Parts: sequence; C-alpha cells; structure tokens
Amino acid sequence: MTNSHLLAPTWPAGHRAALCLTFDVDGIYGEANYRRPDETYWISQTAYDPIGAKRILALLADTGIQATFCWVGRAAEDQPDLVKRAIADGHEVALHSWDHRYYNQMSDAEQRFDMERSLETLDRITGVRPVGHKTAGWRFNEATHAIAQELGLIWLMDVPGGDQPYVVQSHLGLDPIVQLPPSWLWDDYNYFVDRTLTSDHAFNAWRDDLDVLRDEGGLLALTCHPFVSGRPGPSRAIARLIDYAIDLGDVWIARADHIARWWLERDQA
Repeated sequence: MTNSHLLAPTWPAGHRAALCLTFDVDGIYGEANYRRPDETYWISQTAYDPIGAKRILALLADTGIQATFCWVGRAAEDQPDLVKRAIADGHEVALHSWDHRYYNQMSDAEQRFDMERSLETLDRITGVRPVGHKTAGWRFNEATHAIAQELGLIWLMDVPGGDQPYVVQSHLGLDPIVQLPPSWLWDDYNYFVDRTLTSDHAFNAWRDDLDVLRDEGGLLALTCHPFVSGRPGPSRAIARLIDYAIDLGDVWIARADHIARWWLERDQA
C-alpha cells in the first residue's frame, strides 16, 4: 500500500528510494568502553574486526556496491592497510570518534580535539579528507553537530528524525550540513548482539522497511559492524539486502557523501 501523502521527490535517475550501507569499524574500543573490564569474552570478540572487514569488502567488491566506513581513529591506526583498501575499492571513510568515547560526556573542547584528531589521522592514512561523521554510540549533545559544521563536514548520521535526509545549520554563517537519519532497527547490533537472531530476521526486517520507504521515497541508512555482520551467517543478511535492492532496479545504493551532496544540491535548487 502506498501512502500518497508521504511521497517524496524522486531520487536521482528516477530512483524511488535510497539505501546507504555504513560500517562502523570500532576495533576493540567500542566494546572496551561499553563492557565491564571483567567481560573479557565480549571484549575479545572485537578481535574479529579485521576478518569481518575483509569479508565485507570482498562482498561489496563482488556486487560493485560502494559503501561508507565510519572508522574509529585508533582502530584506523591499528589497521591502516584496511583503511587504505577501503579507499582503493571506492568506499568512503568517515569519522567515528578517536576511541569510541561518548561525546555527551565530553566538554566542547574535548569533542573538538577528538574530531580533529580523528579527521587528521584518517586524512593522513588515506590522502582523502573525511566529510562525514557518526557519533560513537549516537551519544552526542548540542555542541557535537555545531563542531562538525565548523570543521566543514557535510553530513551527520546521528538523529533518527525522519525517513529522508534533512538539512541542519547550527551556524547560519557556515555551509549547511545534512542529517542522514539512522535507526536502531537498522543496526546489526540489535539483531546479533543485543539479541541472538538469525540473518533471516535481520534481512526480513530490513527488506520490509525498504519496501515501505520505496513507496514513500525514503532513505534506509544501515549501520553494521565488521565484528558483528562480518561473521559468516550475519554477512548473508547484508548480501541478501544488496541483491534484493539491486533486483528492484529503482533503489539508489550510494555512499553517504554522495547522498548528502545530492541532497544539498536539491535543497539549494
């Protein structure tokens, strides 16, 4: 059923919806900040991150799909060859904090230093200056997005404020920035860590959401983690979603920066 009152302007080249695949490469730092020190099993699972990242990169290469990798700065320093491979394969590399500490527990100056350090590290490793940011744990505050705008970034993926991108401008004198809305329902952690579900559960949920968004002209911004969805079974959920979207023939599968730039041009027009 199509909700005609929700229909949005057509996406590029007549596409009816957009799909953005993002992968948060946390290394050990995300779980180490989230788990108690004695939860060694859960923390040790992050050692799978490089293996999962390689499987995801191979999967994307097989389909010719470009994605966005949100890299924790320290994790990028730990595995610079993987970061370089992602860039060489045509993917975007974006900011995901320095060591996955939560921004809503930092001062404004600490947040700025954290973002700048991450930005400079990824720029040095890849030779490409990042233009996007996803806050670790989605734990931001009122300063976070203003700082991102001051640093000249063009997109954020923090606020689940709708089914389409929207332009935000904390500083009226600076270039605007695009919010690409995420959802906890589009986070692999929800299916494979917080709960123990199969790849069928994740794929079916994501497929159903994509079907509705295709009727309404929306964006599905998926958040996955190499140490989670890079594992054999869960990786099938991503592969099946990609195949499904390709077979539909009218879903724009694109990097976050490409979506944001197109949305900014559309907004200015």
